[in-house]
Amino acid sequence: MLQRRTASKSSSRKQTASSNGKQPNVNSRRRKKQRSNSIALRAAIFVVSFILATLIIVANHLFGTNAINGASANINKKSDLLKFYLRNKVNANVPDDAIDPAAEERAKQREARYHSLYRPKFDQNQLGYDTYNCPSTPPDHYPMAWTTVEVLSNWMPHDVTTIAPAYREIYQGLCVFDYTTQYDAALNYRKAELPFIIRNDPNVISTARRWEDDTEYLHNALGDETLFRTERSPMNEFMWYRLRGKGMPRGYVKPPNDEINMSYGEWLERALAKDAMALQDEDISAKVSAMKKRRMQLVTDNKKQDDSLENDDHDRDNSTEEEKLKNWYYFRLTTSLRHASKDPSPEKFVYDELPFLDPRKRSESQFYIVDPSEERGINCRFGMRGVISANHFDMSRNFIMIFGGERRYILGHPNQCKNMALHPIGHPSLRHSKVDWNNPLEWDENPEFKQALVNEVVLHAGDALYLPTAYFHYIVNLSLNYQCNARSGTTHENAKHIRECGFNMG
Repeated sequence: MLQRRTASKSSSRKQTASSNGKQPNVNSRRRKKQRSNSIALRAAIFVVSFILATLIIVANHLFGTNAINGASANINKKSDLLKFYLRNKVNANVPDDAIDPAAEERAKQREARYHSLYRPKFDQNQLGYDTYNCPSTPPDHYPMAWTTVEVLSNWMPHDVTTIAPAYREIYQGLCVFDYTTQYDAALNYRKAELPFIIRNDPNVISTARRWEDDTEYLHNALGDETLFRTERSPMNEFMWYRLRGKGMPRGYVKPPNDEINMSYGEWLERALAKDAMALQDEDISAKVSAMKKRRMQLVTDNKKQDDSLENDDHDRDNSTEEEKLKNWYYFRLTTSLRHASKDPSPEKFVYDELPFLDPRKRSESQFYIVDPSEERGINCRFGMRGVISANHFDMSRNFIMIFGGERRYILGHPNQCKNMALHPIGHPSLRHSKVDWNNPLEWDENPEFKQALVNEVVLHAGDALYLPTAYFHYIVNLSLNYQCNARSGTTHENAKHIRECGFNMG
């Protein structure tokens, strides 16, 4: 009908035009203009199509065809992040008013749960200071410490799961400062090179909310395809070591942990499985099953599309599925400023997400990056429930932040070096305690260790721990968690203690 009406009008116009003798010239010009517009339109469509085709070719060249269809696990390292940025338009500085009210409520529930589970054992009357309202000048005896036997006997390291209404009384000696109201006091402790915790920094909280509230946020960013160096062990305690040549100590036995390549998606699946098992949580178990199904489908698709994939993945974890369920994994994401400008890349993603650890952004990082000239990048370690990092000290100051989950830190002053039963210089695990902190029989074999003085704290999302040079730290992962830290320079106020137990500090 519409076409007939249009034709009828056209016919009528022709008849009218014939009667006055002038209209045909007008219609002729109109038809020429229409033909011209039609040609221009077709030309524009051709140009746009050509540009799109060119972009696709360039994308395939830069990222591989799988950057377009997402089919292969042997994907260019950039592609996971590219898809994430395009899909989410990442803005690391999300304003507080953009937070979902439901997410805000979930964060409050996690905070309430944390405070109900982990409670300081001693109050102001016993410590001589209030850990949540510390004086602006550090007390002479700060931080309070107790023997390893007291602290460990109260809460054995392998006992990681606490379910309400049960709770833990912890030997907390460290001050906890509020970034918004106690900044100056915290700065005094930092200048005094004493450990403390600082909370409620809006920028840190913003990142923690994104990472903790939805496990898919990091999953979408880091993907199922890109591989990262990950530590693996059949035992839950990880001992650092470095093998050099053939000069190993007599009788030395290498720790069982090693390194493999693993995607973030698979690590997350296995970390959630540990949580599901410990908590007997059916919802988490269902999520793990769905993730496993998706991962196995990716493996099947990859085998169909790329027979040479196995040759490229020789460092993958080739354990059986049964072995993987028993193994423990410690995911690593190490970045440096040298690679922070590559867009998209895991390095740039981390620096975008953590501007307060970026020495280039002094207004945001000046509290945490003490000496920008000595920065050493950002090191992220994502832990699963039960993983333990053996006691050790490092030769630089450190700010350690938690962006999801919980970690227990047992800390010791450098003046306890002689009591820590350390592997000496020349040993593959130098600077680390040789004692199994979960085994009282080994405590008895090293009586000096039983006299070592320590304190402890449980960190949760949004917490930042300042750890001065050479402070001892023993780490217990209490759940799936996200931790990143940044080092910035070395101080020498405790060098004497380190030298006295056989180590050099320059």
